[in-house]
Amino acid sequence: MPSSLEPLLGPPERFRPASTQAWRHVEDWLGRDLPADYKEFVDGYGDALLRGHLFVPHPEGSDPLLKFMQEERRSFQEAYGEVRNIPSELTDAGEEIVPWAYHDWNGDVCLFFSDPENGQWRVAVAFRQCPEFLLVEESVTEFLALFLSDRRALRGWPVREPLWQSMPDSPLM
Repeated sequence: MPSSLEPLLGPPERFRPASTQAWRHVEDWLGRDLPADYKEFVDGYGDALLRGHLFVPHPEGSDPLLKFMQEERRSFQEAYGEVRNIPSELTDAGEEIVPWAYHDWNGDVCLFFSDPENGQWRVAVAFRQCPEFLLVEESVTEFLALFLSDRRALRGWPVREPLWQSMPDSPLM
């Protein structure tokens, strides 16, 4: 588990990480590997809600990660296709925009996109109610640590307890 999250969430709640094959299906569809810290987080805590509303899917969870990414990418393209104020970093990423979490309070989506400067994954948040985007400078682990520790407030995201809860119908418990 990324060291900056374990003090907040405790020991990993998932005792069986996703199979290599499940991750391979996701990454084959993407055409590249996902960030190692993200995969480690999902293996330990995925298929869950953070702060009561941020759904983080798992490759073998109740809403499998690959299906989630495919559906949310289509939804993102439909919802934001006509939006004019999309940052150029996201428009330049094109098909490499990858949804990795969904906020069920207001429909906001956490995204990965490829940084054209170095080819590394970056994090963004697409706010749905008033189309706007937050480009995050931190890694996914640092972003989540700030969010979970209340040091990063995001517009319209209620701060609720518990920090982590499994999806009720999760096959991972």
